[in-house]
Amino acid sequence: MRPADEDPDDLVTVGRFIDPIAAELARSRLESDGLICFVQGGGLGSLLPTATVFPILLQVRVADVDRAAEILDEDPTGPFKML
Repeated sequence: MRPADEDPDDLVTVGRFIDPIAAELARSRLESDGLICFVQGGGLGSLLPTATVFPILLQVRVADVDRAAEILDEDPTGPFKML
């Protein structure tokens, strides 16, 4: 149950990545299941050795957190490997 003041459209981080390709694969997988999601970070900065300090975040709406977690947990050793 969500707190009364929590908006179901607020964004929540469901994954942290150091590999921009893995982050985009996960985003694509969630979107193929109809979820709206966003990748925060990445770009050129993700290719630097300090990328682990600034991970790439995969975010979904609060209303979609449970479904996103199910999808990303389907194959924990697969392409959606997270930090």
